[in-house]
Amino acid sequence: MTTTGVELIARTPSERRMARGREIASRPEEIEKIGESEWSVPSQTGFGRYLVSKIDGAFQCRCKDFAGRGGEPCKHIFAVMNLGLGAAAKLLSVPERKVRKQYAQHPTYTKGQTEEMRLLDSLLRELVGEVYDFPRAPGLPGPAPTPIRDDLYCAILKVYSGLSGRRACGVYANVADRGLLGRPPSFAVASNLLTRHEVTPILYRLLSLSAVPLAGLEDGGAVAPDSTGVQTTSFGGWREEKHGEKRERRWLKVHAMVGTKTHVIIRAFVGEANSADSPQFEPLLRGILEDGFHPSTVLADKGYLSKASYRLTSDLGMQAYIPFKSNSRNRILGEPSPSAWRKAFYLFQANREEFDRNYHKRSNVESVFSALKRKFGENVRSRTPVAQVNEILCKLIAYNLTVVVHEMFENGIAPSFVKPDGRE
Repeated sequence: MTTTGVELIARTPSERRMARGREIASRPEEIEKIGESEWSVPSQTGFGRYLVSKIDGAFQCRCKDFAGRGGEPCKHIFAVMNLGLGAAAKLLSVPERKVRKQYAQHPTYTKGQTEEMRLLDSLLRELVGEVYDFPRAPGLPGPAPTPIRDDLYCAILKVYSGLSGRRACGVYANVADRGLLGRPPSFAVASNLLTRHEVTPILYRLLSLSAVPLAGLEDGGAVAPDSTGVQTTSFGGWREEKHGEKRERRWLKVHAMVGTKTHVIIRAFVGEANSADSPQFEPLLRGILEDGFHPSTVLADKGYLSKASYRLTSDLGMQAYIPFKSNSRNRILGEPSPSAWRKAFYLFQANREEFDRNYHKRSNVESVFSALKRKFGENVRSRTPVAQVNEILCKLIAYNLTVVVHEMFENGIAPSFVKPDGRE
């Protein structure tokens, strides 16, 4: 029976954790300091990260190993404690195994994917559980309509499944058999619900609540605003080729604020195709603060560049990284500039390497839009403008729930759709 290098040197569990912590600390460039006493430490396997914080002189970690040992330091805490040892930290490290990245990610990713549909049904039921019915005029004939929470549940499940209204009836029957739905509704219930104007604000609220379970993981991290287009209809090329028909496609634009750690969509707004990005910066940023998220950094592309954006982030106690344009220097020299704008410009000019290193995390928002469209398609099926907006919001909610399921296995979270201030 062979013995690893760690086991030869460290025989007790505590010594083995210390050795593994030294191994992680031997790669200090992978440990990110995100606050005065907070560090983001990579997993030893190379997939996932854990938040280590020092509170009142005591270290704490978000990993399961720390939670199960009654406060005894885990390998991630030992990694932080051993930062700066340099070459000495490598003496007890284990040689890195040459494992392909997808195999290192395999266990938690596979578990999240195989359990996604079963857990998503239950999470969605909890999410819509507190939606109240619209008041119904007394004396109306016929049976009482199904609760709107059930209609919302079916509509989001239909969008998640990607099935037509009739084929989605099998999905409704399955969740009804599991006790998550009172009775399977008509095949038209989801389509009819999405055409109602009064449903839109409810879906916006459900979207913000769907991100709440991940607020703790995103604390102290970076958020990134961006937008993407969604095609509302898709036409085949046959009629265009045969009859020469040219039909204009209508697009909608999704403005979103994304957490770069978990890839969750914290807030979003669906507007017209030609709606500008910059006006949505402030409402999205203030909205995520209302939802209990506390980022330290905001990363945005040049579409959000303005003095107002830098002033807002500075007033809110955040650091903004928004690249400057070629004429920005003239604006700096030609008129009085706010201190936040001036400081950011000089950082952009004098320390471009640091600026680019932080700004690079903005690419996570592109990964979010890519995953969203790969999972739920690049277009919507609804025909009316109201239904198109509501269908897009259903896609965003379904996407967020898939992220929550992944984090349940990656970081062991117990989801709760209650905001930190107690509001749902």
